Amino acid sequence: MQRDRSELEGMTHAQLVERVLELQDLMREGLAVRESLHVILNRVLAANEDRVIAYADADSDTLTAEELECKQAWAEARMAVANPSGHAKKRP
Repeated sequence: MQRDRSELEGMTHAQLVERVLELQDLMREGLAVRESLHVILNRVLAANEDRVIAYADADSDTLTAEELECKQAWAEARMAVANPSGHAKKRP
């Protein structure tokens, strides 16, 4: 549960420590999920290597709207694997 500043200031030291430990657990779980998704995305990219390379090399001006969407999706997938932290910050 998210708390505002006044609620946090009203908490005892023990409550704050408990909250920090809860947040650490949440962060560990989130990092584990991210790592799992990273592994899966790597497998998907490897399994579709020919398509990924073909779209990466294709000239955007010659692609249909659907093909351009595929090219962008594969590019985003490659970026997410190469730099997951940077890609997450770029996304809305």
